[in-house]
Amino acid sequence: MFLNKITYPIILFVCIFLNSCSTQKINQSNKDRLYKKENNELNSKFTLYHLNDSVSELFFEISNEVLVYKRTDTSNYFYSDVKLLVKISSEDNLNSVKDTVSIKIIDRQSDAVVKFLKGFIFLNLDNGSNYDLDINVIDNHKKTIYSQSFYCNKENINSRQNFLVTNYRNEIFYNSYYKPEELIYLQTIRNKEQLYNVDVFKGDFKIALPPFSMELMPHFSYKPDSTYAISKQNDLMEVQLPKTGFVHLKTNKETKEGVTFFVYESSFPKIKNADQMILSTRYIMAKKEFDNCMQAADKKAAIDKFWLEIGGSNERAKELIKKYYGRVQESNKLFSSFQEGWKTDRGMIYIVFGAPSKVTKRKNGEIWTYGEIGNPNSIVFDFIKVINPFTDNDYYLERSDIFKSPWYQAVDMWRQGRVYLDN
Repeated sequence: MFLNKITYPIILFVCIFLNSCSTQKINQSNKDRLYKKENNELNSKFTLYHLNDSVSELFFEISNEVLVYKRTDTSNYFYSDVKLLVKISSEDNLNSVKDTVSIKIIDRQSDAVVKFLKGFIFLNLDNGSNYDLDINVIDNHKKTIYSQSFYCNKENINSRQNFLVTNYRNEIFYNSYYKPEELIYLQTIRNKEQLYNVDVFKGDFKIALPPFSMELMPHFSYKPDSTYAISKQNDLMEVQLPKTGFVHLKTNKETKEGVTFFVYESSFPKIKNADQMILSTRYIMAKKEFDNCMQAADKKAAIDKFWLEIGGSNERAKELIKKYYGRVQESNKLFSSFQEGWKTDRGMIYIVFGAPSKVTKRKNGEIWTYGEIGNPNSIVFDFIKVINPFTDNDYYLERSDIFKSPWYQAVDMWRQGRVYLDN
């Protein structure tokens, strides 16, 4: 039975050491590893919940699948040695670290199988500002750092991070995407409203156009397909999600801000069927090939034939499929917003070109560099952040005709049976 009050997750560690540092002027941590394959091997998730005008909770869930467990001698338990380091910068000054918080996590292996290390830490984040959280999970045994850049919106009480979202088992949702018809529960301390409007959108969006295309994408208009109201009961709200599309809960009538729930197929972010495979392969397919696959009586056979023809052998085709759809899945994890990550501008570039060599984060966007910064032969993509009430993960590419040649070179490499930048 669902409890009226949310119970915070039990921390599964033998010991935790916490320390916080005062404001200091140091360089921003390296963002270049953000989208690299090896950086994303660690399945770690984070979400923020604002408690009041000065304190927030950062919840975390870290998979122990790739962590290294050691023991000091044969009589001791195997244990992990992990440091979670959070560097806090103001959105207006990303090059200056305002504060740091770290915890050391010692997880002793036992007979009980623990798949995730869960817990939370408190962060001092003042209201009225936005922040960039540079989150580093450091495996001291493996000598490896896994990094994430996490956006904190604390301008007011209306944003997504003023809500804690759970299922009926009190398990926290870390992603903004959900399964069809899922039942979710919301808790909020800072919002005192008892009645909330929920707008429902069908959410059918086109995939990204090539980076050199000057065709204008349709402008998104805030016009819900339906609307209903929900009330808070015992400090909780219950939301039944639709089969497809997304729903947006508004905090009050004067704003469009609130918390949004994106609903994709039950297998998301993975690619599990022929339709999904064909659609996400459009970036490297000719239109006739794409149409033939979509109209085929046996779509699975059609997409397999496509990969076999460009791979030249079963072994090579399997390798290409693994690499290509691995990027599609990773794009879904990294870049999803009101549309699946593979459909977005960043997803398109990531799938075709791979992870960038350099990532420069700014207040209003990201710059991806393939090659060395300043080298005239490098490819540079400039993504502009879109401000909308649904998500802080929406970016569009500044398109240019100069991308036509590198785009076709990358696509041709795929079609010759080779992975472009296997990183």
